Formats: sequence, C-alpha cells, structure tokens
Amino acid sequence: MNKVQKPADLIARTSGETTERLVDCILSARLSDLDPATIQYAKTFLADSLVTGVGGVSNPGSRKVLNAAKKWDAGSTGNCRVLGRPNVSLSPHSAAMVNGFQIHCLEWDALHEPSVVIALCTPVAAILSEAQEGQEKLNDCLFALTMAVEVAVMFGAAAKGHPRFFRPSAAGVMGAAVAIGLLRGFDRDAMTRLLGLAYSQVSGTMQAHWEGSEALPMQIGIAARAALTAADLAEAGLAAPKDIVDGKFGYFALIEDGGDFDTSLQQFAKPWKITEVAHKPFPAGRATQATLTAIMDLQKEAGFTIDDVVSLTAYVPSLILLLVGRPYQPDMEGAYARLCLQCIAPMMIRHGAIDPGRFKQRYFATLQAVEDAKKVHVVLDENPDPNALAPQRIVIELENGRVLEAEIDAPFGSPSRPLNRADEIEKASLSFAAARFAAEPATVFNALDTSGEETLLTDILRLVTQPQDAEPCL
Repeated sequence: MNKVQKPADLIARTSGETTERLVDCILSARLSDLDPATIQYAKTFLADSLVTGVGGVSNPGSRKVLNAAKKWDAGSTGNCRVLGRPNVSLSPHSAAMVNGFQIHCLEWDALHEPSVVIALCTPVAAILSEAQEGQEKLNDCLFALTMAVEVAVMFGAAAKGHPRFFRPSAAGVMGAAVAIGLLRGFDRDAMTRLLGLAYSQVSGTMQAHWEGSEALPMQIGIAARAALTAADLAEAGLAAPKDIVDGKFGYFALIEDGGDFDTSLQQFAKPWKITEVAHKPFPAGRATQATLTAIMDLQKEAGFTIDDVVSLTAYVPSLILLLVGRPYQPDMEGAYARLCLQCIAPMMIRHGAIDPGRFKQRYFATLQAVEDAKKVHVVLDENPDPNALAPQRIVIELENGRVLEAEIDAPFGSPSRPLNRADEIEKASLSFAAARFAAEPATVFNALDTSGEETLLTDILRLVTQPQDAEPCL
C-alpha cells in the first residue's frame, strides 16, 4: 500500500527556536544593566504617559469606555485607580482598559520613530494595574517598562512593509506582557507560555486608524487588558503556541507582511530603545509633528498668520500620506481630525498651538476652519522606505509672494531635538487643564526625580489619581 504523501509544511512543525532566543534576551537582562541615563529616560516617559493619560479624561470616548468597564465590574470590587479620575476604582483588567484608552486617545503619547511603534501606552496601562495589585517598587516598574519598550520595538522594527495591524496594540501587547511577566518573576517556561498567550490575543487593525475611529485607542485598552490576561493564564499553567515569531501562522506571516526578527534580536539593548523614544509635543498624530514643527519654526522666522497664507504643501513619505493625508470633513469626529493634516496644520498656524479642547465638531464645521483647510495640500515624495516618517519638506506660499521652505528630519520632541523640563511641564499643564484636574504638574516630575529604592509606583500614581479640589471633566 502506498503511503499518502503529505505536504512538507504539514509535516514539519518548527520548534519555536526564535521565541527561545527572545526569552533568553528577556531573562538575561537585569535592572543593574540600566545606567542612570537610561533610568532617567524611563522616568521621563513614564511621567509623560501618566500626564497624557490624565488629559485623556477630556475625550468624550473615555467616559463611554469607563461606563462599560463599570458594567463589567458590577458586583465586584477593585482597587485600581484611573488616571485623572478621583474616586474611581476598578478591577485590574478594567482599569488597564480605561487607562490604555486615555493614554492614547489624544494622540499625545510618546513613540519610537524608527519602528513606528507608539511603544509606551499599552505597557504603562498594564503596569499601572499590576503595580497597584502588588505594590511594586518604582525601580522594578521602570525596568519592566524599559523591557516592554525593547520588546515592542523589536516586533515593530523587524517589519518590512506598511502596518496592517495597529503596531501600538499588536507589538504593544507583546511588550506589555513581558513587563507583567518580569514583575511576577516568571521563569523560562512561564515566560515562553506568556509570549504565546499574548500572541494568541494580538488584535487591533489599521482600519480604525484609516477611518479615524474611537476604536483606535480602544485597541490600546484591549491590548493592555490582554497582557494581564495572558499573564494570569500563564501563571495558571495554560499551554500556548511556541513558534509565534516566524511560524507558519506566526507574527511575521499574519500580523506583518514579513520581517527580519534576527536583526532585532541582534540589536537587543544596543542601545536600550527607550533612549530613542520621542515625545509628541502636540496632541495630534505623530505623522503631523514634522509639519507642525516646520510651522512653529517658520512663524518664529517670518511672523505670518493664516490670513497671509495662500497655500501650504507638505511633501511626505508614503506612510505619512497613509496616516494623515486624509481629506478634511466638516462633520468629522475628533479622532479623525487628530489624524488629518488639513485640519491640524491650519489650526497650528491660526492659534500657534494645538489645543485638545478645540477638537469638537462645532469647530470643524465653521466656515473659517473649512476655508483654512483648503490651503493645505499633502503630496507624496519619492522616499522608497514604506516605514519612513521623515524627512518631510514643507513649502508655504504667502500673499506677498514670499515662499518659505523647511525640511524637517527630526521634529520637535525627537531625541535629537528633545523637550526640556519646562516643555514637559507646559505639556502636562495643558493636559491637566483639558481634564480640569486640579494638581500641580511639576509635582509628578519632582517625585520621580527624588524617588529612592523604596519608592512604590503607587506613590507616583497617587499624584495623578487622588481626589482634587475640582471635579474632572466628565
């Protein structure tokens, strides 16, 4: 009798060797490997995530998510606080969902540009819940956050094409899960299963981004919650797939259209990727930040107003066109507007800033805003890199015939043009004001600066969650 010949790919089951190498990298790292400068970066971007999450209270969608979370928690008690919301406590999973939404919903949170991963929102939301449950020390949380960013960036940087899934949630859940595993002291077996269980919950497509939907920050909340779920299941001993990176149905077969994870592994901690993270100084998609930087610089130089502008043309790489080249719509929601350069650029010229309080339909529908938008044009340049965010060339033609040009390779907030402490506090002040959160933002940064070995993350968290003199914007 002849044997049935099976396709080779049905016979061969790869062993998960790449996953094992990733786990080796994760478990070989120690808090003592982080030099003082790297720890300071972790503190800086933890603070940025916390204060940005407070501002997220001002987004109407965050109230909807909170209301849903309260229904999930009905009949149970929770002790996890929510950023910017005095007297609100939820279960760990529900708090991760709400905090994740709030940290990302204003498009104001930090990112790692080379990998196109907004790398802190998902891990921070998950870590906040874990730290409140276990009273974790701040330094351990900073190490976990640094490792989470490292792993999330590895998955993002290895990709070779345009994102199909939303990398802050897809790569973010992988990093966030690692952070929770480290805080719980997982061994090699548990960490391997944790990664498999986190991968099994990867979600969040680019369709929500494409449409400018409130579901976009929801995907961050789901990813943060999934990281906790994966850790709980791994701790309970649940089995998981192993060949999650380059298996037949692994991350770079399904989530990304191919990738080079070997190079990412070789670049582990060389340098620590949190040292390459960039602030978003303006509450709008990162793809808008180069144009906003050019406007800021050119207005200082030439002192023009929106009424002086005939046209503004942004020559951008294909990813920028994909992310923020969408047409202006007078009836758009705030989530769409934050990702629309035709809205963001004239808003910056007219007001000299991007105020999160302006992202309302009554503003977008004004004749003035509609006419301003017509002056902005987004044009594809010849950059062949499908993941490039820069450089971007901005050309502004004025009524008097003068033409202003700027090429921005490193926007304001990037590592080569970083925010200083005054800039960080100004951003935090705007965020607190948007949420009507009555606290002094400088106290958050000062508390992190003066923290010691025994400081708990909850000591810092109290400053952005405790009851205040004024009720937040609901």
